[in-house]
Formats: sequence, C-alpha cells, structure tokens
Amino acid sequence: MTDDQGAQDAAVAAEADDTGATVVGAIGDDSGVQAAGAVVTDYDYAVVVAAFADDAAAMTTYQALQAAETAGQASIDGVLVIKTDADNKVHIQKMTDHSTRTGVAWGAVGGLVLGVIFPPSIIASTVAWGAVGGALGKLRNELHKSEVGDALAGALGPNQSGILALVGAADVNAVKQAMPAATKVRSAGVTDASAKSIKEAAKQAS
Repeated sequence: MTDDQGAQDAAVAAEADDTGATVVGAIGDDSGVQAAGAVVTDYDYAVVVAAFADDAAAMTTYQALQAAETAGQASIDGVLVIKTDADNKVHIQKMTDHSTRTGVAWGAVGGLVLGVIFPPSIIASTVAWGAVGGALGKLRNELHKSEVGDALAGALGPNQSGILALVGAADVNAVKQAMPAATKVRSAGVTDASAKSIKEAAKQAS
C-alpha cells in the first residue's frame, strides 16, 4: 500500500451528524465513504441497522450479538435479521423468542422496531401485533418526529442482508465490534420513553 492509499483509507475525524450522533470513524477512498460507524451521545437508546454482503454473515453476526447480550457485554433489547429484495422491500429472515436479561423477547422488540421505524410500504413481511396495533401509530409518530426513520433510510440497498437492533446508546460501540463483517452501519438515537414504550408493547405482543 502506498502512502497516498493509506491516507485515503484512514479514519476521518469525529464530527456530529444531523441526528445528534457523533461519527467516530469512516473508511473510504476516492469514490467516497465505504463504511461508517456512529455513537449516539444524546439518547438513552439507539436503533442500529447494519448491512452485510450475504445471509451467512448476517446470521453469524446475530449469533455474536446473542452471545454478547447473554454474557452481559452489551445491552441489546431486540434484534432481527432482515433482507431486502430487488425492490428494496424488507423481509424478516430471523425473528426468535430469545429473551434478554430483562425478559423481553428479541423478536418481539425487533419486529415492533421494524414496524414503527420503517414505512409499511417497504415491509414485505407481515408484522401483526393484534392488541398493540394502536400503539404502532403512536410510536411511529413519536419516532418520526425525531427523524429516526430518515437517519436510517438507505442503510440497506436492494438485495442486501442486514441486522436491525435496539441497543443501549452507551453500547453502540460494543455492538459494532460484535459485527466486523458489516459493510455499513447506521444508528439513530431513541429516547428512553420511546424505548420503554416499544418494550412494553413487545411484552404485550409476545
């Protein structure tokens, strides 16, 4: 590698983005940023969306996150493995009943986050919550006011595998470290009140 290439591939300096997050690293070359990570500093929780080259990498990362949560290495309240099709519609690939240390099922939390963060028009999988259906609209309005959906838009392109997770804001770095195969990572802050509402609705749904 030449000195010029090394300079091009170096991590950029930290800077704040328009979601209130602090970008702590980005790798790229002359064609632009190829991968980026962010730490949310102004919120209690964060929604993290990571893109992967294939299903196998996403599933391996899911298992790594499960191990990190079980071992108490990171606060992770919900995870889904998702995939986009050629039309960029989101399909749920893995939605399990693994429960966090707080007793809330990962799949229920992750599915609810998917339902309130992304517009129904791009969710190909049916996310049915029965009695908590009314909560979806309220939560969607709350989170969209903080432009969470806008911050995560474009995290996954067509025909990509991904991970969606609701995590403690202080553990975004730990979560990132558990998924080194990710080709792109985006995060957006979620207030404590919104996160609690999501988890309470998930308890009812599960």
